[in-house]
Amino acid sequence: MLWSSYESNCSSACLPAEEECFRTYLRSIFSKQQLRKQVLRRDAARVLHIFLMQVLKLPDEDWGEYTRLKDLYDCRICANAIAQICVRSLMQPHSRYVFGSLLPFSEEEATDTLRRLAEYF
Repeated sequence: MLWSSYESNCSSACLPAEEECFRTYLRSIFSKQQLRKQVLRRDAARVLHIFLMQVLKLPDEDWGEYTRLKDLYDCRICANAIAQICVRSLMQPHSRYVFGSLLPFSEEEATDTLRRLAEYF
């Protein structure tokens, strides 16, 4: 869904090599088994963060108030990705101080996130 949204919304020509590079990077991080399971919010944040860095070439921003999320370090690999996605308002914490890393990433949330992400294309 992410790449399809990018292709349909990007103003410049989307290169097939760019897509292959992104997909290869994802396959190096997530196993086939992981990709078949329901997506967790932390994994969605990681994929979005990779997209921001690898495809859109956006630098990381200061974490600001998101350093206070109680579950931010439940997945140390995901911490920066979660903070970056929240700072850019692509995903919202589940509650004031909890991101909800282990909650499922719903289709509704995915659609909303992709709509917000399209503003960066």
